[in-house]
Amino acid sequence: MTYGDLVTLLMVFFVVLYTMTPGVDPTKFQQFLIPFQGNRMVMQNESVMNPQEMITSMNQQAQQMQNLQDFIEDNELRDQVDVELTPEGIRISLSEGITFPSGSARLLPGAMGILAEIATILEKDIHEIEVQGHTDNVPVSAGSRFGSNWDLGAARSVSVVQVLIDNSSVESRRFRATSFGEYRPIRENDSAENRQRNRRVEIYVRYTELMQGGAGVPFVLEEEIPSR
Repeated sequence: MTYGDLVTLLMVFFVVLYTMTPGVDPTKFQQFLIPFQGNRMVMQNESVMNPQEMITSMNQQAQQMQNLQDFIEDNELRDQVDVELTPEGIRISLSEGITFPSGSARLLPGAMGILAEIATILEKDIHEIEVQGHTDNVPVSAGSRFGSNWDLGAARSVSVVQVLIDNSSVESRRFRATSFGEYRPIRENDSAENRQRNRRVEIYVRYTELMQGGAGVPFVLEEEIPSR
């Protein structure tokens, strides 16, 4: 991403925040857009971007974000599902309590419906959907078919990816399943409650290649997912 791209992206990001603010005057908002409509911004390193197209795309993303929030509210999932707007797109975090039995990668029946609804909401302008499996630091049980928390997190992420693919029009090549095992906790693993919070699946929705970050992941499951 060039400096010019970054400046444009930041501008669009603030436009989306503005449009999501209650009480926005539509007339003033259209006046704000006039300088950007019908023009193309050419900045260093031959970067060419159409701000109006980006604004349209970001507005669609904002609508998807709102639809996700409405779905969570309507189904009383606030304690189990968290949605956050990120610089890359949207992060959706689902707790273990509504997704998997303890130590298992078999989705609970209720999780299937939740994931299917999420998949139908996320239909437009998707560059990549990454599903991350996270665990606590308690070793897997003796006799488990999973050799480690890495394996458990990976199997869970694949289970979620498969449901999303089955219920979405997004091309399967745009999905990836990864595992962080116990190594990306959001709480200290010092209590049962905190360990429960750490056992989760996160869905990262990235809308364009421009927005993709360069951070790597410690484990990427090399399992082929069948194309449509």
